[in-house]
Amino acid sequence: MLNKERIFYTREISVLSFNERVLQEAEDKRNPLLERLKFLGIFSSNMDEFFKVRVASVQRRLELGEQKMAYLLEAIGEFSRELDERFRQAYETITKELEDHGIQILTQEDLYELASSEFQWLSDYFKENILHTLVPIILQDNIPLPPLTDGALYFAIQMNMQDKKKYAVLEIPTSLPRFVDLPSGNIAYIDDVIRLFLTDVLYIFPFEDIEAYEFKISRDAELDVDNDFSEGYVRKMRKVLEQRKGGRPTRFHYDEDMPKKLCRKLLKELKITEEDTVIAGGRYHNMKDLMTFPAKRKDLLFEPLPPAKHPILDGPRIPVLDIVEKQDILLTYPYQSFDHVTRLIRESAIDPDVEEIKITIYRVASQSKIVNALINAARNGKKVFASIELQARFDEQHNIQIAERFSEAGVRVAYGVPPMKVHAKFLLIKRKNKKFVGLSTGNFHEKTARQYVDSILFTSNPSITEEVEEAFKLLDRSSGLPPLTPPDFEYLWISPFSLRKSLNKFINREKDKGQNGYIFLKVNHLTDTKIVKRLKESADAGVKIDLVVRTTYAMPPHPNISAISILDRFLEHQRIYIFGKDDPTVYLASADLMERNLDYRVECAFPILSPELKRQIMDIVFYQIQDDFKARVLDERQTNRYVGHGKGTIRAQYATYDYFKQISMILNNG
Repeated sequence: MLNKERIFYTREISVLSFNERVLQEAEDKRNPLLERLKFLGIFSSNMDEFFKVRVASVQRRLELGEQKMAYLLEAIGEFSRELDERFRQAYETITKELEDHGIQILTQEDLYELASSEFQWLSDYFKENILHTLVPIILQDNIPLPPLTDGALYFAIQMNMQDKKKYAVLEIPTSLPRFVDLPSGNIAYIDDVIRLFLTDVLYIFPFEDIEAYEFKISRDAELDVDNDFSEGYVRKMRKVLEQRKGGRPTRFHYDEDMPKKLCRKLLKELKITEEDTVIAGGRYHNMKDLMTFPAKRKDLLFEPLPPAKHPILDGPRIPVLDIVEKQDILLTYPYQSFDHVTRLIRESAIDPDVEEIKITIYRVASQSKIVNALINAARNGKKVFASIELQARFDEQHNIQIAERFSEAGVRVAYGVPPMKVHAKFLLIKRKNKKFVGLSTGNFHEKTARQYVDSILFTSNPSITEEVEEAFKLLDRSSGLPPLTPPDFEYLWISPFSLRKSLNKFINREKDKGQNGYIFLKVNHLTDTKIVKRLKESADAGVKIDLVVRTTYAMPPHPNISAISILDRFLEHQRIYIFGKDDPTVYLASADLMERNLDYRVECAFPILSPELKRQIMDIVFYQIQDDFKARVLDERQTNRYVGHGKGTIRAQYATYDYFKQISMILNNG
């Protein structure tokens, strides 16, 4: 059985602790009301993914005989129910406060009381937009319930007749907005609109009254991709994506008012057992849709923070490659604009001197400007190569479609080095025998670049560009070829070859300095047991270590280690490694400090060599370390206690934004 104290260091409980921090943002009255509602949506979305991925993994291990996983599942269920109750309380608090600001979310009972003209408008809206999308499934003893879609929202319907009850299941359509904006300015869930007119859907049955209760199921989202790629990687991925639709249930979330007999019937039909997580909740589910709640009042949202102008790229209109040929450029978004990345690829697509573009793609936007620019480059006669990761969870189908678009346009496509995921973010451009590269901590994704904090380095430094070109040779191979000899790079740290070894080398270097040593690590996850052990040994030797870890954390407490997690209006996504006090070694990376990233993925950490850009990273890091407004202490029991009770004056993300605004003044004063 898991030790009750050590359970706080398990990845699953650590993820739940992160989700609690998201929930804290919804509870935090310092945040605007509509933003708090969005945080509830983010929390709900995170919990859906948690049950699809992490809980599914625990269940698999339990099935393989790891009995200690039963205790972990029990702890997950208990923690999840606590968070679910806090979610409900936060939702009630926020919606009541919204009413004070003139924004009312109407219930089904409220809809009955609408003025006749507005009721008629709603009736017409239902008949014209909703009714044709509703396809009920009648539950029958001799016909099994068809598989229900993971994450979709359903009504369990009970029709009360004179001498019996009849049951049905009805999917609430996702093709329509979840919220209906009424002429009066009030808001209604589409759920309640359907409830209101449910008799128009099932009128052929002679019921006396009808009841509808929401539920949803989460399914195992893991893909079982074996190492036999003889049948073709894309074909194999399509097959396993179909298998995901029928994955075993990992959570059944339902309206606590649902009649027990109806609930038991559903559980039996869905083959959900006591080993699965069954959670009674409120009237509404799939609350991730709160992220799309109508933004009716700008004063109840975060104040706009338009990207600060880059002191060089936003200067005189000069091709980006001409600028990068003379100096390294660092972009940190959303504080600065990601548009410069798109601009670079667009310029390269039409530049007569550009001969070749290579890129790695993990996740991109649904209507990606980056993808369009690369297709345009191919149409303009450039050699374009894209290494596309088909195992980017929940983006697999989208990436298959992108690969097909690329192939049709003449882009040469490869699928990395399966079964390893390619998570490194590389961009290589060749122009007039000169090489340029972009190295990023995050995806080439213009939508998430407005929400996730990431950095990208543009450089023409031959020491870096030559190594990036060699790295692409790892990716530009068919799956049938034997593995390449691990590259012997001086600057880039590439997993699974040299990243762990390089980290060990620099951690040991600081350890040898004792009290004069210093290590700073900013990552999303810190769970690798070997890295944790080496950091502890360095701390034992007197090294001061500062850690900023967004999500999962497994470092035992130590007097020489300060560990915080920052959650604010942007999602912290940068990975930064710093070693040393005087003339520090500074690396940015795509890799978190997890076993999978260091040993079983293709990742990249890259150096910041420019003294000016190194100073910029150090300045940003200073704000992170000093945050006493949104930072939480990462302690041994994952209590999520705010640093300084959250009453300080240094709010890292806002301080960083102001910092980049000051830098942009160089342009304005130039």
